[in-house]
Amino acid sequence: MKKLASLRRKAFQAQNCRCFYCQLPMWDGDGEAEFVERYHLTVALARLLRATAEHLEARQDGGRDTAANIAAACFHCNSMRHKGRPRAAPSPVQYRNRVQARIAAGKWHPAIKHLQKADQAGIVS
Repeated sequence: MKKLASLRRKAFQAQNCRCFYCQLPMWDGDGEAEFVERYHLTVALARLLRATAEHLEARQDGGRDTAANIAAACFHCNSMRHKGRPRAAPSPVQYRNRVQARIAAGKWHPAIKHLQKADQAGIVS
């Protein structure tokens, strides 16, 4: 798991601490408390924005733990992509488009309203 954690951290940094799918800010490592304070979130909402390693091509489909195949995605996006679809998850591009459309409608992430307030206050970077 060390290799996967390293790949996740590299993707997290390359993506400017933003989720590959929803583009919302995420936290990694031991940054939960700081993230909660910065964005005025509950711990439960912050945990949905924890960075996870997302295999763009699923392991079950032959995807490997390589930099080209790992993106950083928030826990919420990662789990929702696969929820109820163990063998038929949408492609990363299809899923990102779906997520972005839901965000535009204000309906995707439980923390979106809090983050929009933080953005209006100039907190989100």
